[in-house]
Amino acid sequence: MSGLTNLPILFVGARIVGRLCLEALLSEGARIAGLLVLDESKAGQTVAHADFADLIEQHHVPARPFRTLKGLEGHSHAAWARELRPRLGIVVGVSELLGPEILSLPELGFIGMHPTFLPEGRGRAPIPWAIILGLKQTGVSLFYAAEGADTGDILLQERAPIFEDDTASTLGARTDNVAARLLVDAVEKIATGTAPRIPQDPAIATHWPRRRPEDGVIDWNRPSADVVRWIRALTHPYPGAFTHIGGQKLFIWEAVATTAPRGNVPGEILARDDDRLTIATCDGAVAATSFQWADQSNGMTSEGNVIARIRSAS
Repeated sequence: MSGLTNLPILFVGARIVGRLCLEALLSEGARIAGLLVLDESKAGQTVAHADFADLIEQHHVPARPFRTLKGLEGHSHAAWARELRPRLGIVVGVSELLGPEILSLPELGFIGMHPTFLPEGRGRAPIPWAIILGLKQTGVSLFYAAEGADTGDILLQERAPIFEDDTASTLGARTDNVAARLLVDAVEKIATGTAPRIPQDPAIATHWPRRRPEDGVIDWNRPSADVVRWIRALTHPYPGAFTHIGGQKLFIWEAVATTAPRGNVPGEILARDDDRLTIATCDGAVAATSFQWADQSNGMTSEGNVIARIRSAS
């Protein structure tokens, strides 16, 4: 793809999706003039964080870490990027909006990526929200970045299915792969002057709010199907859905809906087996099959330990 090799690109990236998109471009011979990559000090605060170090070394990409793209630090990054003389910018996996100083650098503008079928689902946490809302499909949109969040003209879009058993991880992987493939096509179209530009219709736009770790509390008064979707939407790599038992915080990472006799109080523990915990909902129950106390080691589940502590507290 000659267009890719002749077009100097400034790539601003973070997370697994940013790395995957950069890797796809590099594998097609794209000319990455420079890379602004999220600083490793932000790893613990970033869902689906990814390290770009090996790509930088392997492909000899001029790179600079950033903690923010605004203020004095942002001005410094813009000055560095200006010396690279990029003709096109790409930003993927970065939650912070680019300011006008960086946005204005490439003559062809910046391409942004959002894992919904814009203008549906503008805003934050698009993967969890798509599952929580029970959507049957979502999408990936590449757009010309503007100062507003996800408001720019559409470049390319593609629908992506959401399956009944999807989690944040599986759906995120699906949309990440679509994004990487679309991005290669989009850059080639821009390089050859054949890229479309389709304005979004603000009248049909929807906006999804930011989610915080404390928002993950489970509402057992909801139907079982809703509770299971909630758990699947917030499981790894997100902070997790949780409940409180005996004043202690319990994360639930995997669960399935199950039947239960009527008349149970939502949130009541109905069964404590060695490998599952069954809790009542408004219309049945949910059987949690992977869970951990908040004070357990990160990433370690010990269902037997949870059950023992629940039994001792009963």
